Amino acid sequence: MDETTDRTTLQLRLRRRVEWVPVAALVLLVVWGIAVAAIVEGPNGTAGGIALSVLGVPLALIAVSCAAHLVRPLGLTVDADGLTVRLPAWPARTVSWSTVRGVSASSGYVFVDCEAPVGKLPRTCRLRAAHRRLGPELERPGGDGLCFEAQVFDVDPAELLDAIRQYAPTGITITDETPR
Repeated sequence: MDETTDRTTLQLRLRRRVEWVPVAALVLLVVWGIAVAAIVEGPNGTAGGIALSVLGVPLALIAVSCAAHLVRPLGLTVDADGLTVRLPAWPARTVSWSTVRGVSASSGYVFVDCEAPVGKLPRTCRLRAAHRRLGPELERPGGDGLCFEAQVFDVDPAELLDAIRQYAPTGITITDETPR
């Protein structure tokens, strides 16, 4: 944690057991490139090459997005303005305190419940998608938000909650349900 007088910055790297996912995505992208070259040179090269190339565009986007986590880890800055989230392949976006309804930490998760839109972050980013997926299962209030998963990112829920508690305005409910 990098602390200055007016903000706290955290870098959330992928956990070791999850780092193989971006590497596997890059390997799959290379295999896809070799397959496209082989099909284009074959007897059905025109149609097959075009089809395989078009189908590979989403694969390339996923691979680049995954690999970005290795090069530029997820960043989180907490200050008086709100939470600034810097995704690996996306510009930094600030979630202002006025949109945050509450923050809670449980074993393995830190939920930040917000009003939509969440700092103009894409709906497909890991933090928003995890909130949508895990929120109903863990009986979170409806709506949008962010979910920091300790199983995926190398983050201590108590440390993240302390950083948020330091700068959050008094109207925001902060609960700590982590086992001590």
